[in-house]
Amino acid sequence: MVAKKKSTTKSKSTVKKSVRRSSKSQDTYTSFKVSPDYPGFFEARVSKQTFYWSLLLLFIIIMQLVIIAVNFDSSLIVDQLNSK
Repeated sequence: MVAKKKSTTKSKSTVKKSVRRSSKSQDTYTSFKVSPDYPGFFEARVSKQTFYWSLLLLFIIIMQLVIIAVNFDSSLIVDQLNSK
């Protein structure tokens, strides 16, 4: 029979060198930022959105008046039919 060969090689341990980065490449961390100046709650600014909301409000009021007028007219017609 064939005899097995014994391996005589030893595994070498690898040594990792630590890599230091220069402080120039690192970004500085800023934890506090100055917030933008927001207007107060009761201060009003007119913008496009204000114009659109006012148009929507006007449309809703007109539609409600139309509904009330139709309701009133229909109640008058029903009263006239009931009185005969």
